[in-house]
Amino acid sequence: MNFKKKSFNNDQNKFLPIIFLLFIFIIFIINIISKDKTFSSEENRTLNTRPKFSMENLMHSDYTKKYESYVSDQFFLRNFWVNIKSSVERFSGKKENNDIYICSDDYLIDKFKKPNKENALEKSKAIKSFYEKNKDLTNSIMIIPTKIKVLKDKLPAFAPSYDELNYINNFYSYLPNNVNKINAFNILNQNKDKYIYYKTDHHWTTEGAYYAYLEFCKKLNITPKLKNQYNIEEVSNNFYGTLYSKSGIKNISPDRISVFLPKNEENLIVNYIEEKKKGVSLYSAHKLNTKDKYSLFTDGNHPILKIETESLSNKKLLIIKDSYANSFIPFLTSHYSDIVVVDLRYYNDNIQSLIEDNGITDTLILYNTSTFSEDDSILNLVQ
Repeated sequence: MNFKKKSFNNDQNKFLPIIFLLFIFIIFIINIISKDKTFSSEENRTLNTRPKFSMENLMHSDYTKKYESYVSDQFFLRNFWVNIKSSVERFSGKKENNDIYICSDDYLIDKFKKPNKENALEKSKAIKSFYEKNKDLTNSIMIIPTKIKVLKDKLPAFAPSYDELNYINNFYSYLPNNVNKINAFNILNQNKDKYIYYKTDHHWTTEGAYYAYLEFCKKLNITPKLKNQYNIEEVSNNFYGTLYSKSGIKNISPDRISVFLPKNEENLIVNYIEEKKKGVSLYSAHKLNTKDKYSLFTDGNHPILKIETESLSNKKLLIIKDSYANSFIPFLTSHYSDIVVVDLRYYNDNIQSLIEDNGITDTLILYNTSTFSEDDSILNLVQ
């Protein structure tokens, strides 16, 4: 009886490696025959597709690195495996996943990578050249610290992080003295106990953008609208953002999205130039039914928008921006008669011609620190 049981166990042990290899083989075949996906709604990002192979690419480019990224993005049931991995790691007490810190109060905070000094100098040269060409305009720059700096008290103990404020101040020091260098850190830090950053997303909330608006107005001697001049409405209470998707962390509460609507209604015309369409609001309510609910603001990112307001001001503003500006722009409509919004990640035409053709009087460069540090599209300012 014991012999039979032992024999059965031995046979079972022999089959386990075969079953495992068969499983790996099946996954391998599925990965080969499956059609590549181009977008992950779970992670809200474009996925890597198969890089083009040639001996030249293999020898002289980062082909292998691109191929590894491709395999990682296209792996069969990738989201399932990511979720399993993150759940196990969180249960074991791990405080970081996919470069996302799992912080107190259910905040997810992405790392700020140490910037490249040469890259920062190159960007400063491009911006200085831009300001030199437009020295007769009122020029401003506002690089926004992300929550890894403002909410650093929520980070896990001993979590390493390069100081964003140090990066911002160093970068500002490269720029001409006649540029309005707006420090948003102090006012955000003073209000850090309020809901100024989403927990599951990398953006600031509308309230966070409002505090930066106050600092912008202070620097430019503009009289801001006070909070009591707005109807503040919660439009969603089930927003899960980019960090939730990227980290794979589950079982945390969703974020809320609110909008600040002027009590004295302002009429607008919003021109989506590339898309050849017009609207009458900077909010796209239908986006609240999508994964990317933050695209409620300005209908997401576009190469160029032109906004006509009812403001009696004779000032016309050009905003060069990333997505942080999308929830900031609505606060500016009572201060400028026209606002031209350009996202250099998608806009390829000449900026100088745009300034001249639209009679621009003011410029604002607005990025969050992480995007500004890592993305090189700001170099397109000088063409």
